[in-house]
Formats: sequence, structure tokens, C-alpha cells
Amino acid sequence: MKNRGFTLIELLVVIAIIGILASIVMVNLTVARQKARDARRIADVKNIQLALEQFYSANLYYPLNIYSDTTFHSASYMQTIPYDPNSSTVCTDGSQASCYPYAALNYNGGGTSCASSQASRYHLGGVMEANSAVAQDADSSADTSDTCTGSQKADFDGAAASCSGTSAAGGGADNCFDVTN
Repeated sequence: MKNRGFTLIELLVVIAIIGILASIVMVNLTVARQKARDARRIADVKNIQLALEQFYSANLYYPLNIYSDTTFHSASYMQTIPYDPNSSTVCTDGSQASCYPYAALNYNGGGTSCASSQASRYHLGGVMEANSAVAQDADSSADTSDTCTGSQKADFDGAAASCSGTSAAGGGADNCFDVTN
């Protein structure tokens, strides 16, 4: 009588093939998740940008800090500021790592001391994972000569790896998606 069944080598080959296929699927799934989070970051930045423009139309200035300005947090503009999808920490004052970088800029006369009614420009960004959309962004360098002082954060480098530090022009990765007005 002949025994029917699989040999140990046949089982090992099948397990190896399944392992290889599973690893390919996992890599593709990881990349898809990164791209989905990046798409959300871009959508968040665009939504904040739209709310900022609505705020400016009504008030003729931009808020110094989008995270702490109670006028900006009204139902008319943006009740809650979105935060990075890779984090579970809600942004409250702009200092958390999950916050999108924002800087109010004053180009109505220069100087580093400006009232909220003089903040006529802004710089807004988000740190990308898959580096997929940074080719269409502003890549504005940090403007330290014309940044309002006070409750808002200082300007950031839009061509840097994490929207801070030095520019990535020297060969580093530009993972900062930034917009200006």
C-alpha cells in the first residue's frame, strides 16, 4: 500500500512561497498607508489654507497662531485644527510634534514686532512620509527677518526634511510640503 501525502521538502517550498508573497503584500500595504497619510496631510493643509483665506477676507489679517487664536477657532472658520495622522496627540498650542508648522509673517512694513492686524502673510506646512507631493509645494525658506514675534512659532524652512532645520538642497530629502500666500 502506497502512503499518500506531502514530503517535508514540498511543505517547506509551499511555506517559503507563501512567506515571500506575504512579505510583498506587506511592503505594498505599508507604502499604501504612507501615501494615504500623505494625502490626508495635503488635504489638511489645503483645508487650513482655505480657512485662513476666509479668516483674512473677514478680518484683513491672518492669525498669529492658528492653534490658540479663539477667533480662528469659531464655527465660521475652523472649529478644530487637524493634526498629523501619524499621531494621536491633538494640537492645542502649536508646540506638539503632531501640529502642522505655521508661521504668521508681516510684509506690511517689515520689522519683527507686529500686531495681529499686520500679519498679512503666512507659511503653512506638513511633514510627508512618502515624499510624493513635495514637488508641487512652495519650498519657501525660513524668513527670519520678517516674522512676527509673540505667541506664534517662528518661520520654518519649507525645503528641509522635517519643515525645520536647514535646507535639503545639499542632497537631503525634502519631506516638507509647504504653502504660502
